[in-house]
Amino acid sequence: MQFESPSTLPVIESRVAVERFDEAGSLVQSDALFSYDPSDPFAATLTLKASPRDVRWTFARDLLIDGLFEPAGEADVFVFPFLDPETGSAVTVLGLRSPGGEFMAQVPQQALQAFVRAMLDSVPLGAESDLIDLDRLVDLLVAPQE
Repeated sequence: MQFESPSTLPVIESRVAVERFDEAGSLVQSDALFSYDPSDPFAATLTLKASPRDVRWTFARDLLIDGLFEPAGEADVFVFPFLDPETGSAVTVLGLRSPGGEFMAQVPQQALQAFVRAMLDSVPLGAESDLIDLDRLVDLLVAPQE
């Protein structure tokens, strides 16, 4: 099955209000943007609105997909479904670690499911490699360094 060029497929974006855990372990409302660019078909990005500048994490899109239903990931990125004990609502917990800091938040599961559904409608599971231009990648790898 041949797909469109990744440059003709739209970037999928979803703005979501997340509840992040602060240093004291309390939940604080934050704005976040989940995005998926078919030109990088195996990755998803989370951008957190923060001061003095936004923070971006890019990680395997499979972690979001799998983490909706069962614990996924380990070490630097992990995702798992959870039932918020205070509200009784379904959420997805997302944890990210880097040398620059840590982030843990809960995302409303319906919002994350809608983003994942749009991402999979754009590029179905298993079709990611169809969007990679291997000839261009090889050209970049063997090009002389300047």
